[in-house]
Amino acid sequence: MTIQQLFFFASTATAPPSVEYLVVAGGGAGGYGNSSIGGGGGGAGGYRTATGLSVTAGSAITVTVGAGAASQSSGSIQPSIGSNSVFGSITSTGGGSGNHYSYNNTSGNRPPTGGSGGGR
Repeated sequence: MTIQQLFFFASTATAPPSVEYLVVAGGGAGGYGNSSIGGGGGGAGGYRTATGLSVTAGSAITVTVGAGAASQSSGSIQPSIGSNSVFGSITSTGGGSGNHYSYNNTSGNRPPTGGSGGGR
């Protein structure tokens, strides 16, 4: 699920010419495990931060907050990656998922990559 909000600020103050930002994406789901072997951990959502992003007073900036991936309740499907987060033109990539406990790295069933790779 992605949450989007649009903020409007009414003020007589002058908008700054640039802003500092931090954009963090959702984390990836951990891999499915059984009673004796755990799955790999989900990767952290990627992030981007900087100063000096130019802004224009009165112009809207689209903001999308990326959700973390849901946990796995079954070993029959590969876990999901986290959702991307966006602030204007800045995008952070969702975290990669962890691997299923019975997959190995040579079987072709590797976990999806993301902002931070998931465990194997």
